[in-house]
Amino acid sequence: MTIRKTLPFFALLLAAACAPPKPVIPNLTPQTANLLLHYDTKAEAWMTHVRRQDPSCEYKFELPDQTTHPTELDLEHIVLCANRPSPRELDASVTFEYDKAAQRWVVKRFSS
Repeated sequence: MTIRKTLPFFALLLAAACAPPKPVIPNLTPQTANLLLHYDTKAEAWMTHVRRQDPSCEYKFELPDQTTHPTELDLEHIVLCANRPSPRELDASVTFEYDKAAQRWVVKRFSS
């Protein structure tokens, strides 16, 4: 009798063990973030404008800890000129978002 009572429990446990794992959101790397900005029309146009003012400027940022696998990353003050923070009028910010359908990071918002 106890076997009949425990059989549904083991069947449920087996079904849960065989379920596909939850997809893990990969970390956004600095290289990927730079490529995304390079291929974003607005971000590339802004950097062209900024470099006309100061050729030493570039996008540079430190990504936060991603051990919790966030789906969105907001980064402020991403323009450096001669390895120092850029003047306010040349600065920019960006929001990266993980597109689950495409399974890749994308630029959600870029503002200058």
